[in-house]
This record gives sequence, C-alpha cells and structure tokens, in this order.
Amino acid sequence: MSNKNKHNSIVFLTTLSVYLGLVLVSSAPIPVSAQTILEKKPEVGYLDNEKILADYVLAFQDLFVLSKNLSAEFSKELKDGEYKLNCFYNINPDFSEMLGCPGDGSDSGISSGKFLPSLKKLNKIFSHTTLKDKRQVNINVIFTPKDFSLKITLNQDLDEQAEQITNLFSAELSRIKIQSVGNPQAIIYQNTEIFKENNQVFIVTRLPRGSLEELLKNAKAESK
Repeated sequence: MSNKNKHNSIVFLTTLSVYLGLVLVSSAPIPVSAQTILEKKPEVGYLDNEKILADYVLAFQDLFVLSKNLSAEFSKELKDGEYKLNCFYNINPDFSEMLGCPGDGSDSGISSGKFLPSLKKLNKIFSHTTLKDKRQVNINVIFTPKDFSLKITLNQDLDEQAEQITNLFSAELSRIKIQSVGNPQAIIYQNTEIFKENNQVFIVTRLPRGSLEELLKNAKAESK
C-alpha cells in the first residue's frame, strides 16, 4: 500500500473515532440536579386548589364545633363567653411536631390539645416555609356568643412565593364563590378572603354563629 493510501486510511479512522466519540457523548445521560427537577415540577391544577379550599372549609367547621363545646364546658372561666385560641404549629424536617399556644383560651388555662387534629390538617394542606426556627402556620380562633372567626397565617420564605400562592388561591376562591351558589357550604366561601402582607399569606373567615349552627344542623339532617 502506498504512503498516500496509508495516510488517507489514518485520517479516515481518526475522523470516524472522533465522530463516534461525539455521538456517544451526546447520547449519554446528562446529570440533572435535584433543584432543577424541583423547578420543573408541574404546576398545581385548579382541581388541587379546589380540594385544598374544601379541606379548609371542613377544618373551619371542626374548629367551630370544638370552640362551641369548649366555651360551653368552661363558660364560667371565660370572660363574656368568649373563647380565643392563638397557636402556631410546625412539622419539623425530622417529622417531630411543635405546638405553641401563647395566651391559650384567653389566658384561662383551657387546654388546646383537642384542636391538634385540625391544626395538623391545616399545616399539611397549605404551602408554607420549611426553614428551621421559623413558624410555619399560625392559627387564630375567636369564638364569641355572636360570631366565629378563623385566621390562618402561612409564612413563606419569600415575598414572591406569598404573592404567587395568594394569586392562585384568590382566583380559585373567586371561581368557587360563583359556582357554589346554592351549595350549603357556599356561605363559608362567601365570607372568606385571602390576601398577603410581605412574605405572609392570610386566609380569614368570619361568620355569625347562627349561620354556622344552621349549616351544621342541615348537614346533620341530610346525613341521616
């Protein structure tokens, strides 16, 4: 074989090996960081937001019943028949739980342990910060002879996160208010508002006791 042919063969083999190398590299799996995967996760659909708000309504009703029972049980200890609960509830990264209720029961010393299942539910259904040493969800309950109100405070890591969550739930709440007309629970949705301040999202519902008691009475009758 001539030197020229040998040279051409070497050039061809070199070119082929480089080409195959490029093909193999391009087809190899590219490492993707967990952060990138999280950033690519699909957005929550409106059906998920609807379920979250429906769970909130159920928790709201449970807290009303608990407040009513406690106010009746400890009526002598409560000033003007008013029961107040102001608690924060955290689920830590190691799955341990933290419940704090300063001024429990208007400083009457009434135990808040019975509220734990509802507080845990509210913590789990809403998005909030997961940073250590920061309160995740704050729950404020005020039960009076005339009214019942619940305020949920969801602490976020950033103002932008709070704004995004507020916009999502506000839009869903507006849709439900229109479509739930005639629904027994419509009165709860109609008297709920969602707003933000800095990195906090607030969900507030306030209703006359008579309206809630009528709602629960009808729900009980329908379940029989």
